[in-house]
Amino acid sequence: MSELLSVEDLNAFYGDSQVLFDVSIGLGTNDVVGIFGRNGMGKTTLLNSLVNRIDRKTGTVTYRGQDVSAWSPHEIIREGIAYVPEEREIYPALSVRENLELAMTSDIDDDTREERIQNVFTQFERLGERRNQRGGTLSGGEQQMLAIGRALVTDPDLLLLDEPTEGLAPTIIDDVVEILESLVTGDRAVLIVEQNINRMLPLIDRGYMIQTGRIVEEGDSEHLSDEEIHDKYLTV
Repeated sequence: MSELLSVEDLNAFYGDSQVLFDVSIGLGTNDVVGIFGRNGMGKTTLLNSLVNRIDRKTGTVTYRGQDVSAWSPHEIIREGIAYVPEEREIYPALSVRENLELAMTSDIDDDTREERIQNVFTQFERLGERRNQRGGTLSGGEQQMLAIGRALVTDPDLLLLDEPTEGLAPTIIDDVVEILESLVTGDRAVLIVEQNINRMLPLIDRGYMIQTGRIVEEGDSEHLSDEEIHDKYLTV
């Protein structure tokens, strides 16, 4: 496995509060990895730390052999990492198409820009149907699709997804999981943070369980499907 991302002894802080403690994880090229745990255990903080959207951290984040620990979020994204936060962070007053256009950097030529947008509309037919509709008027599931589409038009090598099914109706979750199934078979690595472990296990190569900011369990899908692990680290 070619190492794409390596996180070693990561400690993360919001103000004076430490949230992550000596976290170490790794992803290979085209690897699909899950991060699981209850609310408030540090899952989102881990993703925020990878793209430096956090107050302070120590430890090392290496991407493609480069130490990116001190890089700005903008520099990290330009290097080929795309982040879909739980809040989605679309532009509600702009159309679906305008949201996709703004996600790409200005140095992309017009043909490539249009090809990437059309690829998103092909993969997300509902977005294609609503291309001129304002983002803020979309349903929750459609906004999640748009958030993922905004990440995909950057043509990332590593896609970070934070709670992609959170707050969605069960039928919409089915749609989003189907989209994720297509994403994880693509030519990229994917790191998925989720509470809904049973829906994610079929998608991942391996995963980590996090509790109070520490990695407490790791293994492949079969290992992490153990109900005893779920009872210990996921049950409220």
